Amino acid sequence: MDKIFGANWWTTLWGWITVAAGAIALKPEVIGFLPDAWEPTIVGIAGFVTVLSGGIFAAGVKSRNVTGGSVQQTLSGATAPEGKQSLVDATLAATPATDIPSSVPASVIAEAKARHP
Repeated sequence: MDKIFGANWWTTLWGWITVAAGAIALKPEVIGFLPDAWEPTIVGIAGFVTVLSGGIFAAGVKSRNVTGGSVQQTLSGATAPEGKQSLVDATLAATPATDIPSSVPASVIAEAKARHP
């Protein structure tokens, strides 16, 4: 997914789902090629998907791994390779131990602290 949508593909994907569903809900003419009997159902589903995916997008935009957290990007938008994520390492090293999620392995914390004493 990184190659298609970039390092933070999750928010990009949900953003585009929101846009597509919203377009159908607001301008049902875009599905004019489908049978007329299907239109009310599809427009209703699109409205629901717009609200749902919009909420997921909004929550994801501010997740800690997107907003300056654990996924560092290169200037081209790719995910920086392991060992080259100096900003992530510096953030991790500066974070009080009580604030580091238990999902972060102790070895990763030790390496980050060694690189940024």
